[in-house]
Amino acid sequence: MRFVAVSLLIAICLVPIASGAAACSRPELRGSFLQPALGDQWTWKEWSKEFEYMQAAGLDQMLIQWTADSKEKTTIFPSSLPGYRQNTRHDVVERALATADASDAKVYLGLQINDDWWSKYIDDGAWLENEATIGNALADDLWARYQGHPSLAGWYLPFEVDNVETGPEQWDNLIAFYRTVGDHLRLLAPGKPVVISPFFDTHQGMTSSQWQAMWEYVLQGSSIDVLALQDGVGAGHATARQLPEWFDAVGEAIQDVHAATELWADTETFHRGYATMPIRSIVDDMCAVQPYVSNDVSFSFNHYLSPQQVDHHYYRTYMDYLTTGTVERVPPSAPAKLTAAAVDSSTIQLTWRASKDNIGVVGYTVTRNSRHLATLHGRETAYVDAGLDAGMTYTYQIRAFDAAGNSSNWSGAASASTPPPHLYPTNIALGKPYVASMAADAAYPDTGGVELTDGMIGSSSYADSAWQGRATTKPYTFTLDLGSSQVIREVRMHWLQDEKSGILLPHEISCATSDDGVNFSSIGTVKKPLPVEGLREWWYTLTDLTNTKGRYVQLRVLPGSNAEWTFLDELEVRQ
Repeated sequence: MRFVAVSLLIAICLVPIASGAAACSRPELRGSFLQPALGDQWTWKEWSKEFEYMQAAGLDQMLIQWTADSKEKTTIFPSSLPGYRQNTRHDVVERALATADASDAKVYLGLQINDDWWSKYIDDGAWLENEATIGNALADDLWARYQGHPSLAGWYLPFEVDNVETGPEQWDNLIAFYRTVGDHLRLLAPGKPVVISPFFDTHQGMTSSQWQAMWEYVLQGSSIDVLALQDGVGAGHATARQLPEWFDAVGEAIQDVHAATELWADTETFHRGYATMPIRSIVDDMCAVQPYVSNDVSFSFNHYLSPQQVDHHYYRTYMDYLTTGTVERVPPSAPAKLTAAAVDSSTIQLTWRASKDNIGVVGYTVTRNSRHLATLHGRETAYVDAGLDAGMTYTYQIRAFDAAGNSSNWSGAASASTPPPHLYPTNIALGKPYVASMAADAAYPDTGGVELTDGMIGSSSYADSAWQGRATTKPYTFTLDLGSSQVIREVRMHWLQDEKSGILLPHEISCATSDDGVNFSSIGTVKKPLPVEGLREWWYTLTDLTNTKGRYVQLRVLPGSNAEWTFLDELEVRQ
């Protein structure tokens, strides 16, 4: 989840167009959230440079996302709160305010975060009351230290409220929190607005009309100066077409009960996976909500548009939009001379000639056998496709994309075939002892502690006693003792997949060797093979190893992210 920054963009709606959307008057970002860890990395020179970039792009406000963590008892400034310690190298608050003073910009200070919010939420009135007390003490500390900075413009309450199913009892808890903190802040620093940033998820929780009723209830009982509504597009909570419904609902709630509250948009500038959103998509999202809001802010210019953080072509494209009023539509040229070459039985190397663009290419999209394989952010012109099945042919295509969101034509296709694995003749692990860091489940045990090196290959039934099973998301290891240092050309492990029974292949297996059993050196990692549904047996194999020796061989198994079973029955080391 994320939070919001502050801005002053006046949005004017023009005439409706055929699609039912509305034309808009060139919306612009006017503020940005900054997470403290990023600001803590900057030198004073980089702080100044960041505000230069912001001012050139029309942003004159920064909101520091939080100044304390009340669960961890940490702050981002030298606080006098009892029991709290500063966990940043620098006083991030002072650096932000001092640089903003010199830049004629404004800074809004977030109060505390607390990870328990996501479990306590507004259901726990006592917990929320205690957080209000902490927030007031934190605000007192901040005001005493920094009130002399003319750039200190207001406050932000970082606890994000969403459209989860709740009722008046929980809403009363929220009202009490807003009153306790909001009233204190207004007495402490008159005229400094208090900002909140709720979010909604169109896939679950209350409908827009139900959420409107909630905010009518909450705003009637408390005074919030600014409600900066997250658009949720980057997080996957909504699409641009859904935004008018939800922003209109919150706007109606404000007009019905507390017209003095301002409604702002918090435009997300990232995609899922936390890559920068194309500039055209950012502008489209701002246009979708422009009829309903007075300000447009972002999460986050600093993290996803600043040339100090991401490819400078995003910033150049946004500046071009500010100059021309439109997002450029010139696509890059298609990548040329794509080649594909097998590296080994599970890996193919791709290379191609870089595409060209009027502003600049920022990445490439790769397909394998006509299905999306990867989105590469950056200007590298090579890609390694690992975890492939041996003895198979794969066909690839590449296309480039720029910061605006324009894509090139597809490159010509290139194919390569992975060779069958080279099975070396002598299994030197046969009958050797090993130690597992995690015992097998009692229902599917490692009988006698010898199953991995007994040479017995299990059938495709998980009930076969040759298999041993573990249900965990935690990594575990097997350490094999070969008895003496040996030349190693190949390492293999035999695994079972039976999806109906909840048995899945590991995410990856890493292999290392050692002569003393203490200091291990990595010799490679094998990724999960391409998805194939149903029953399947698979050898995870590192083969054709060179200059590899050791007495001990350690295999580190990384299961999937859910607690499905992993089943294996044999470990081989060959030469």
